[in-house]
Amino acid sequence: MQRVHGIQVLVCLLLVALPLYQSRPTVGVIRWDAWNLVNGNYDAITYWVHKVMNPEAWHFRLPFYAQVLSPTNVSFNGDIQSLMDTEITYAKHAGLDYWAFDTYCSYGPNCQTNNSFCQQYYQQTSYTYCPQAPAYGLDLYLKSPYRNQINFTLLLLGSPACDPSKASYYVSMMKEKGYHTVLNGRPLVYLFQFDNQEAGACGGWASSKLAFNNIRTLAQQAGLGNPYMVLMDFDIGTVKSHAQQLGFDAISSYALPGGTTTGSPFSDQVSYAQSWWSSAVQSGAKVVPITPTGWDPRPRAQTPPPYVSEGPQHYIQPTPTELQNLFIEAIDFTCKNAAATEAQTIIVYAWNESSENGSALIPSLGNSTLYVDALSQVLPRNCQ
Repeated sequence: MQRVHGIQVLVCLLLVALPLYQSRPTVGVIRWDAWNLVNGNYDAITYWVHKVMNPEAWHFRLPFYAQVLSPTNVSFNGDIQSLMDTEITYAKHAGLDYWAFDTYCSYGPNCQTNNSFCQQYYQQTSYTYCPQAPAYGLDLYLKSPYRNQINFTLLLLGSPACDPSKASYYVSMMKEKGYHTVLNGRPLVYLFQFDNQEAGACGGWASSKLAFNNIRTLAQQAGLGNPYMVLMDFDIGTVKSHAQQLGFDAISSYALPGGTTTGSPFSDQVSYAQSWWSSAVQSGAKVVPITPTGWDPRPRAQTPPPYVSEGPQHYIQPTPTELQNLFIEAIDFTCKNAAATEAQTIIVYAWNESSENGSALIPSLGNSTLYVDALSQVLPRNCQ
């Protein structure tokens, strides 16, 4: 009788503790680190970010560490360890699980590079996109004593992603403590800006698939799980087709551009996101739902940088409640469609895309901690 009673007590304890072990989709957020100085100067990319954000109308969107010097001039440098440490605490406060770091080529002064893949990417952007220190954010994160508060993953961009000389670097990152995994240990990897042109630079779609399979092989030889690779593109049919050609595991999108020149309500972007999720699942693909906090490239439309062409169409900033509801809906959708959303994660646009997204999550000069405070009230969220 004592044995039976002991088992009954154990079962009761497990039932009480069960909610602690409910499934919970993770929340990842894209980082675009172009807010730095290099040897005291803005490089080819941050020069334009600085120029784009100088007009007074956009000062409120600047990251919290920026300074307004005059109505037409600002200053910023996010390449400081204490600032990264602070960003980590903000992200932790918001309930976020990982950052997806945009991963580009690094160029020398005057956009110099000896790497053919990087040269192709540079040409593709009309000889304009050539950051000198694109990994400064990731480097600071890896050095931070607070890095255990949020995980990280890589968001690879363009043909340089299939450069065989970079494969060992990607795997070395996957081996780092805190690299985000899904499905019982599979390192999560995103890829964006990979279309016919990028595949051609890699020798075609078949050769591109071999290049990414090589990353899978190296990862598994290093004792890691088979990387879970997610291709991003705006059009569902296109991204599904290309993901199949690359042998990728799932599809997603980097952002959901749209709106009107006068500003569409955020509810319109929510409807767009919901439609994207449903259509992606109905396509038969595995899906990581894209969760956009906004879209507003008007600073770039007013002062066009040479590496991208974007118009004034935009969505109005969400209220804290609207933002909370979007995250709840994205997570609930992920829970209810687990067969398609097998990785049980969502990807959010964006943490610090402040010149393109009027509602970036990073605390800003205008919104302060409004959005991270709002998310802290609803994240983490278990499947219901």
